[in-house]
Amino acid sequence: MKILYLPHEYSQQRQREKKVNIYPVRMAMEAEWYRKQGNEVIWNPKVCRSGRIGLYQLKVCDTRLGQTGFWKHVEPDKVVTEPEGLPFLTLPRPDRVFTRAKEYSSGNYKHLPGTHIMSASGCWWGKCRFCVEKEKWEKRPVESVIGEIKECKDLGFREVFDDSGTFPIGRWLDDFCSRLKDVGMCFSCNMRLVDLDYSKLRKAGFRMLLVGVESINEPTLEKIQKGINAKEIEPILKKISEAGLSAHITCMFGYPFEKDEDSIRTLKFIWRMLRKGYAETAQASFYSPAGTTQNGYEISNESQRKYINKLYYIGFSPQYWFHRLKNIKDIDDIKYIWRGIKEGVKTLCHIKTN
Repeated sequence: MKILYLPHEYSQQRQREKKVNIYPVRMAMEAEWYRKQGNEVIWNPKVCRSGRIGLYQLKVCDTRLGQTGFWKHVEPDKVVTEPEGLPFLTLPRPDRVFTRAKEYSSGNYKHLPGTHIMSASGCWWGKCRFCVEKEKWEKRPVESVIGEIKECKDLGFREVFDDSGTFPIGRWLDDFCSRLKDVGMCFSCNMRLVDLDYSKLRKAGFRMLLVGVESINEPTLEKIQKGINAKEIEPILKKISEAGLSAHITCMFGYPFEKDEDSIRTLKFIWRMLRKGYAETAQASFYSPAGTTQNGYEISNESQRKYINKLYYIGFSPQYWFHRLKNIKDIDDIKYIWRGIKEGVKTLCHIKTN
């Protein structure tokens, strides 16, 4: 079977607020599975749709023949643009050379080049009403994940971000930390807001944790089944910061059961965490639960979409910049902050013109 993979800016994303050129690791794992089954896989070529349905024109380079590039017609048996959901534990590691992983420059990496991996599928909590992680939560063996991280290091990557819905905890995490320490790789991941010994993670090589706050309003957290109490959020973020880890926090606006004052309360809380240095960066998305209906309860509140962009007003806070600048240790820190400034300016300009 001939399979054409055409990943796009949303192929690895759970939220679609903006396009991001993130390495589509789940698709790359599935592509490698098909290759190992003997299928012909074509990964993300320069492509031009032919006038004939199902026929593609691909630009191919063959340096052995001294050619800079030529077009050839290909009629694939299947075109894949997003993960198909093949059984997670059957998937091999992606071939990052074949899938040209270093061409994907976006992501919450401080040290470039960086790449994504996935240690687990879905989310071990799996109860949040807005979540798109509907597949069974399964985690790979620790030795398999460590082997992939070593492989990434050998390929020249300097940071790895684990894009599992939520990173495993408990005994699995303890074993992982003890082995990661010997690899010497900078590591970040998605993590639920749970009370852990975060100093252990920092010593193992963790740099950043992406954690979902979603809302600071207790009734909202109960309705979306977040599984955390609002009063627990700030102490955990403080503990993460005091351990020497960076927190990237996410929140949501547009809940149909929230009023503007509720959204403003969450917005001000996120700003306060950034000003206090408990979080280093933040992002917001829009509440769009699966199975949205017209019953007056599940429909998102479009009038609150404006608060997503207001999050970036933190860029005008001297306190926020004090904490960002005081943590500069090397040139990678400076470059990381500069990339964030450019992204923030781009967003603020977009807000101003709209």
